[in-house]
Amino acid sequence: MQKIYPIKYPKLSDSYWVRGFCFFLTTLFYACSSLDSTELQPSILSTKDYLMQEKGQFCVFSVHQISYTLNQKATESLFFEKHIVIDSPNDEGVLVAIFRKNQENTNWIETGRKLVVLQSGKIIEIQSNQTQCILVNPIEVGTRWNFQLYNPTKAQQAQITRFLPPMTYSHKTMSNLVEVELFKDSSALSLQKKQVFFAPNFGIVFSKESNVSYCYEGNCLGKGQINYGTIITYELIDYGKE
Repeated sequence: MQKIYPIKYPKLSDSYWVRGFCFFLTTLFYACSSLDSTELQPSILSTKDYLMQEKGQFCVFSVHQISYTLNQKATESLFFEKHIVIDSPNDEGVLVAIFRKNQENTNWIETGRKLVVLQSGKIIEIQSNQTQCILVNPIEVGTRWNFQLYNPTKAQQAQITRFLPPMTYSHKTMSNLVEVELFKDSSALSLQKKQVFFAPNFGIVFSKESNVSYCYEGNCLGKGQINYGTIITYELIDYGKE
């Protein structure tokens, strides 16, 4: 009769098995680490690359606005904005005209202008007597700066929150996108927050701004039920050069 020998399993004391197991764990650790958002860090690392720079360059956005009022249902509206570079005096800034229309088949009406300046590695927007810094160097997750310039009574901290995978806007797949939180003031009673996505050669291609107050009564406190306020979302739907 054939003799059956028991299977001998490796012991933890067997050095080769231990080394192999440690190598497996190390490989697994680095494989998981490679999925971290830092792997998406853009190859373009300068604020200048995240600007519209040529005269005639434009972006068109669909704008979705939700308005909340006390004791009434939320109302929604959709309109369009066009941002076009009308002057590019030098490499350090551009003048942008802003147009609006409520329906696609109507004419554009100019509603304002803004100056976008590149100064000491900072992208600064000047509009309606407000000076706001929307992006700074270095383009790294965790970079922080003051959003409202020259307004110490309204100190707001902006920060780069993450690098984004390629995304499609207006049938164009864009890479090297950066997500920025321009400001955030959150509590159980209210939320003021603005989040934007930057894409090279376009600037902001998406933004969402919330300015809402929550229900503060006992049965809804802390549940995120909006009493009143607005949420406005911009999304790029067209671009080109005139």
